[in-house]
Amino acid sequence: MTDQMQTPLPETSFYGWKNAWVLFFIYMVSTGLVFYAFTVIFPVMLQSTGWNRGDASIAISVGMLAGGFLIPVAVVILNKIGSRKSIIIGLAILVIGLVLLATVTSRLWHWIVLWGILIPMAQCLCGLLPIQVNIMFWFNRKRAMALGLVMTGAPLGGVFAPPVYTWLMTVMGGWRMGWALSALVVLLGLILSFWVKSKPQDVGQFPDGISPGSALLNEESGKTGSARTFRTQTIWTIRYVFKTPTIWFITGVNITQMMALLLVTNHGVLHLTDLGYSNMHAALILSLIILGSGSVRIPMGWVGDRIEPRWLILSALVLMLIGFIGIWKAPSLALLMVFGPIFGIAYGTLIVMMPTITGNYYGHEIFASINGFFAPLLTIIGAIVPTAAGYAVDKFGSYNEIFITLTALLVGGLICSGFLSPPKKSA
Repeated sequence: MTDQMQTPLPETSFYGWKNAWVLFFIYMVSTGLVFYAFTVIFPVMLQSTGWNRGDASIAISVGMLAGGFLIPVAVVILNKIGSRKSIIIGLAILVIGLVLLATVTSRLWHWIVLWGILIPMAQCLCGLLPIQVNIMFWFNRKRAMALGLVMTGAPLGGVFAPPVYTWLMTVMGGWRMGWALSALVVLLGLILSFWVKSKPQDVGQFPDGISPGSALLNEESGKTGSARTFRTQTIWTIRYVFKTPTIWFITGVNITQMMALLLVTNHGVLHLTDLGYSNMHAALILSLIILGSGSVRIPMGWVGDRIEPRWLILSALVLMLIGFIGIWKAPSLALLMVFGPIFGIAYGTLIVMMPTITGNYYGHEIFASINGFFAPLLTIIGAIVPTAAGYAVDKFGSYNEIFITLTALLVGGLICSGFLSPPKKSA
């Protein structure tokens, strides 16, 4: 008689996909309708308040630094209380921060404290890291697919955010209404977050809904064999992770693609309007970037469970380089409507494949700790971009210098991607 625990759970009873859909919505409201909304609210704030771009961009850089240095703290909290409680706490703080932005913000230091400290604190607890950690525990065989599904939430919200928020601020009279709308949708995410489960063990289940040693797991492993992507069988510790060249090449790719993304998302609208495009046209291009990013996350997740992510990463960086240069030169609206989605497709692929390759190469147990260690380094470097871009345009009158610099760095990231082979633990 077959032991009931040795058979796969019926697919309808596996909570992992329900959990993933809840996280999809949370990621949509906490990032798609906050981070992407910022890109159109920020220029309107500058016009209304009279702050110059360099000073106002300090909040962006401070926020990145605060977020980076708070991630190790978030890792400790995640390991102690689990992703569910972390997400609930983070969303509650995020609602408070957005309400304050919509109501009491009137001075530059208000903006720096809220966007630079409180909002990053909230997003460390409810944003990308706890969501990715949650998926790492719930999925092994279909990890990339699940990550692709969840990470489609932010760009789906982001596709609608620029035009909707631009229209709302025009009709309702000001940037405060934008932050008020964000507060409302994040509140809905907070309510839904009570249905999140941290690990399959919390509801008596297993990753992918398949118990260890079950016939289904053995059959599928036999059928796919070498066709499956690499999954580490090594128990890694941070000490040994640092000794592998692969982790440093991964970090190089993360740094360069992040810097290009930060320039486009934080200053892309300003760059295009400086070149003579209207606010609505600039918002349209941003929406197309987000649409391109969101449209590929689920299909690339499916592919990423079948083709080694390192090859997808290399291809994505080639596309990102093409799209980035196209957005920089912005020869016409028609060509921007091509280059924008190309850049978005590249970023959408990378945001799914980079955590996937880290989890595949080093395992879900150490995933949070790896992110906790490298986050301060990444954010120190990334925090330079928004402020440097703001001051560069104030000094030189255009974004050309910063685009030239980041184009060269993207080429370096492309070279790094060619060395992303599976790591080997030293004796």
